[in-house]
Amino acid sequence: MFDFSSKTLVNKEFKISDVLTQIKSSKQVKEDAKKISKIIFQNVINSNSINCPEDEIYKNIYIIRISVKERNIPKLFIKELDKNILFHTFYIFEFNGEIASMMAFKEIVSKVKINSKYYLMPFKKEELVIVPLVSNIMEAYTFLLAYQIGIKARKNESPNLYITRVKAINKLKFQISKTENGIKYETQPKNKFEYNERLRKYKKNIEELKRVEE
Repeated sequence: MFDFSSKTLVNKEFKISDVLTQIKSSKQVKEDAKKISKIIFQNVINSNSINCPEDEIYKNIYIIRISVKERNIPKLFIKELDKNILFHTFYIFEFNGEIASMMAFKEIVSKVKINSKYYLMPFKKEELVIVPLVSNIMEAYTFLLAYQIGIKARKNESPNLYITRVKAINKLKFQISKTENGIKYETQPKNKFEYNERLRKYKKNIEELKRVEE
């Protein structure tokens, strides 16, 4: 999927039963894991594998490839797994020649904190994704977030700042939708004018938040 250097390849397979034991999974998680046929830690992105510096927070990113038995992502299992591993992650799901992906913004210090919703990309034909040159591990993580979410990252933008901007954009999208709906049903000219002024403001703000340097 991603054209990371061959030095990042590890392709280490783990037994599903061992993973379930390690994360002390519940009955519901075990049931969800029945959708899985294979778990492979495909790539590790770190200072050694891509020859660029790490920092205290961004040290290792694992691309985890999971073969599933049906066209369905085991979300419950992934969320439980993600809480129990102290490195950053990107999940790829493979079924019948197609792939899907799943990722959330993780903050890792002494423990894991999932600091965004999980972003899902539905099943589609697998294509090669060109990875830009990065100067550190943090930039590689920001790239993966931006790819998964579909909102471009700004130059030198940290993952934390990026996800804060994404949340602000999503909030404005909700406000725009709500305001457009209000305009549709408003009959008072004064109120409709106020709605339109608010809508213009929201749209201007969202344009500014989406703007990136070319």
